[in-house]
Amino acid sequence: MLESVDLEQKVRKCAYKKQRPALQQRLYALQIACRDAGIPTLILFEGWDAAGKTAALKTLTRKLDPRHFTIHDIQPPRTYESRMPWLWRFWLQIPRYGDMAVFYHSWYRRVLIERVEGGLPKQDWHRAYRDISSFERTLADDGYVIIKFFFHITQEEQARRLRELQSDPLSSWRVLPEHWERHARYAEYMTAIEDMLKRTDVPGAPWTIIPATDERWARLATLQTVIRRLEDALQARGQTLPPPDSHAEKDNVSDESRIFLSADIM
Repeated sequence: MLESVDLEQKVRKCAYKKQRPALQQRLYALQIACRDAGIPTLILFEGWDAAGKTAALKTLTRKLDPRHFTIHDIQPPRTYESRMPWLWRFWLQIPRYGDMAVFYHSWYRRVLIERVEGGLPKQDWHRAYRDISSFERTLADDGYVIIKFFFHITQEEQARRLRELQSDPLSSWRVLPEHWERHARYAEYMTAIEDMLKRTDVPGAPWTIIPATDERWARLATLQTVIRRLEDALQARGQTLPPPDSHAEKDNVSDESRIFLSADIM
């Protein structure tokens, strides 16, 4: 699955600068329309360390109304959380109708990091897939828009980025020993990721693989995917889409430089 992703896709800086503001403005308009229509949204950011998830998340949320979205940076469960059913803490973070929640990492930690690093028994991560499917199906049936991203880069590109971050005194603090440990187990993670994508790519909660070698491409692809999914949700509810912004006309970007997404794995 991941081996078929074209990681060489790029967008020129001038095209990126033209497209990004228009896409951010469009996303803001759709956020307001979904708020008014009571459509809730969940956006998940998963992917390799140093794949550009943070930059894409900042680009995605920069123009949004902060009153109607929340970012959750998912860490290992605290002591009291580990005494509850494992999905309990995520149920507490589900947004109300009309709002948006962005998860920087998510419940998929259970079948990735805990499976590879934590030695989670096979029967437990198999059970976790069943729990995740039920969890997402319940939310999708209730009208939640679930958008799941996986940011993909090669092991070589990951090593290059980690070294670059580590060599800069201003960013070296971002590279932790566990990043290099996960890098060394790239093949093991690849097996777990392929399994995750295969088992949890469903119509109500599909995955979109983001080719992240070129960070500008990854940011635009993220914006375009969310815009498309929100437009589809509004139309499915019989809502009128907000009109195009006068500064975001189609003709402002040439067909040559426009990104067309082909990384959905549905």
